[in-house]
Amino acid sequence: MSSSTQNRRRQVQRLALTGVGSAVLLVGIAPTAGAATGVVIPLEPSEVALTAFPVENVGGAMDPMADPDAGAFTPVPVQYSGSITVDLPAELDGSGAVDVQLVFADEDGNGSPDATYDSSDLAVAATAGSVTVTLPADDPIAGDDATLTVEPITDTLGPALTFYDPVYYELGFVPTGDPGAPAAQTVTPELVAYSQVPCGVTTGDRCPFPTPVTVGSAVTLDLTASSVLRELGLSDLTGVLVGLEELDNRGFPTGAAPVELTAQVNGSTASVVIPADTAPGAYFLVVAQQTPSGATSELNVEITVIAEEAAPVVPPAAAPTTSAAPAVVNAGLRSNTGVEVVETGSAGTVAVAAGAGMLVLAGVGGVAVARTRRRPAAEGGTCA
Repeated sequence: MSSSTQNRRRQVQRLALTGVGSAVLLVGIAPTAGAATGVVIPLEPSEVALTAFPVENVGGAMDPMADPDAGAFTPVPVQYSGSITVDLPAELDGSGAVDVQLVFADEDGNGSPDATYDSSDLAVAATAGSVTVTLPADDPIAGDDATLTVEPITDTLGPALTFYDPVYYELGFVPTGDPGAPAAQTVTPELVAYSQVPCGVTTGDRCPFPTPVTVGSAVTLDLTASSVLRELGLSDLTGVLVGLEELDNRGFPTGAAPVELTAQVNGSTASVVIPADTAPGAYFLVVAQQTPSGATSELNVEITVIAEEAAPVVPPAAAPTTSAAPAVVNAGLRSNTGVEVVETGSAGTVAVAAGAGMLVLAGVGGVAVARTRRRPAAEGGTCA
């Protein structure tokens, strides 16, 4: 599967895997509940996607912490009828690279390349460590800018690490003999290993369970003993760079350079603190490290930064109140319920009212019991 040729530094650096699923279609993520402090994240990607970074096109090695708009994209100067040799990283094998294409840009604006050459037109010498291509003579119908692609290229690493074709370079042609370019040009792409946790880098969907991290808290990154990143020669996290990169509502980087964080490294672990002024939302922790062979490992940890939970406000306990016990009138045959036999001619309205009041109090008491079953029942009067 081939990667699309990019014409800007940041696109080459960070979106080189567009063709293999790193530019993903994203789904909504449910908000994370609860605080998440003291988080430990194992650096154990399920897969690693390898690509060849054309350092000569961007004027230097791949910089994961670079400003996305910094730097210029410059074609590699070559001569017509000259040659170009691609010296491959040690982890790659180019002995089977029999498919080479040279596509000249559409400079006349008709919607198609000005000229296209392939392996049937160009002499190709492929070995395990390099591929040399003899370039065509000056073509009067073509411009001077072209894209060179070389494939298939394989890797010599384990099954969890996969190289995605092709190796590509942007070339700028000058006339034969022009001192502006050597007759035999050599380029040396850098191997870049992209990975992601907790979901794979080529899953094609946004990770539905990013790791929640509370703002202002520490995060520990752990290069575990079983991590496939160790196949790149990484034995610990010495020299690791960690940056915090904001994502938009689709899960893509917003375009701002990652904010580099201070990493406290202890062997195979490194700790960083999420800045206290970080706005809640989706982020990548960009974990970058150079391997002993000169390759770059870039692992993106997708996290959700959440605000620190405020301490719950507990209202002061109300002072206990005691209700005055209802007066008990029990003279003679009077009832505690307030209902009595009224003698003819006597006024019984007070007794009836007292009985109604007891019924109302009974109703209120029922509500009180329903609201809190731990309050002891009030002692009532006893009937004589």
